[in-house]
Amino acid sequence: MLVDPELEWPLHQQLAAQLQAAIEDGEYRQGERLPSVRELSAMLRLNRNTIVHAYQMLEYAGYARSEPGRGYFAVMPVRRSLAPSQQQLLQETLGRLADRGEDPVAFAKALWARALKLAAKAECLLPPVRVAVVECTLEQASILAHDLSEKLGVDAMPVVLSGLDKLDSDELKNFTLFVTTYQHVDEIKSLLPGRSRDILPCLLTAHLETLRRLKELPRNSKIGVACVSWEGTHRLAEMVQEAGLAELTVVEGTGEDPKTLPPLLDGTALIVSASPVAEILLAFRPDAPVVIDDRTFTEGAVESIRQRLAGGHRDHS
Repeated sequence: MLVDPELEWPLHQQLAAQLQAAIEDGEYRQGERLPSVRELSAMLRLNRNTIVHAYQMLEYAGYARSEPGRGYFAVMPVRRSLAPSQQQLLQETLGRLADRGEDPVAFAKALWARALKLAAKAECLLPPVRVAVVECTLEQASILAHDLSEKLGVDAMPVVLSGLDKLDSDELKNFTLFVTTYQHVDEIKSLLPGRSRDILPCLLTAHLETLRRLKELPRNSKIGVACVSWEGTHRLAEMVQEAGLAELTVVEGTGEDPKTLPPLLDGTALIVSASPVAEILLAFRPDAPVVIDDRTFTEGAVESIRQRLAGGHRDHS
């Protein structure tokens, strides 16, 4: 693998993209151990935190899973970044460049610049699409909005449920769609009379991987739980209790009170954390047993949002 400081991409993004491509191309099989942080750090002469950040991106994208004390392992997502026909075109193009002795990186830079210009022209022809992602905490709404922006390329704005009624009519008209979870639908409908058809309830991914990891722990193990806010942390701790894991000792921390984070690294078998806090914990201790637990939209939910936006329905009466 190769990282180039002169490229526009940050180094950790370059590395994450190459690892993702290697997994998609079959260089690493499902469940196969990926190079360790130490190995990549030595090979690429990069800071270990940069490698960890790359693996976090890979895990967040669904291409890797971490196991405490063992490292990272390849995961082949059900939905790949490219369709089979696109993958074939990509391989054919790389093959032709190799046959001609051309530099594929230079070609990619030129293609990237022109692709952005083409996308900008296409966007100018379309009406603006803006999605409100409404949740009870800013932390969760921000995670979901970012996830939706990444997957669909739309302008998704996090909106806290308690602040929805504070938006004026002009601001509300700017939203094509209001996306939320089923538990908030009735309340949002009451706050947005006449816009019920623009409100789409969606399912979020269950904490399946987190629960699996927690259930593998010995009874009476000590675990850490940390989100950006105390409210998010308390909700995550409640999830652990509701899953029948009351025998675990839970230590809580939050990014809004940094002094609560170091105790999470003291003798915990596992730390369940939101992505922003996980970065802080791993900066303290790169080998910390952190599992990232960011609830995101299910693939079915993303597809429902895509179809609704493609339908172009805007009933703003």
